[in-house]
Amino acid sequence: MGADKPAKPEQSALTALKSSGLEALIARAGDLADADRTLRRNLPPALARQCRLVSWDDNRLVFHAAGPVWKNKLRLHSQEVLAAAQLLGLHAREIRIKVALDFTPNTDPTA
Repeated sequence: MGADKPAKPEQSALTALKSSGLEALIARAGDLADADRTLRRNLPPALARQCRLVSWDDNRLVFHAAGPVWKNKLRLHSQEVLAAAQLLGLHAREIRIKVALDFTPNTDPTA
């Protein structure tokens, strides 16, 4: 008689969240993470590590940057980011970039 394997903690947490009615929020977070990764792939690697897509709506993409220099560098690439967003189906027409003092740069070269 084999005992059932216990569920992995992260799987049971996701199952609990899904059953709590937060499915739309989980899906939106996943969509945001996917869009962030895709859009940052169109940027130079050093810049991609220093910024992050934090939200979007019908008209605007909102990014956080690690500092004023990175904000300005991202602003210089805004047309490429908007073009990539169009290919993703995001119909944003502008980019808002905010300097986030608590921003932690991404050190993972594959992300």
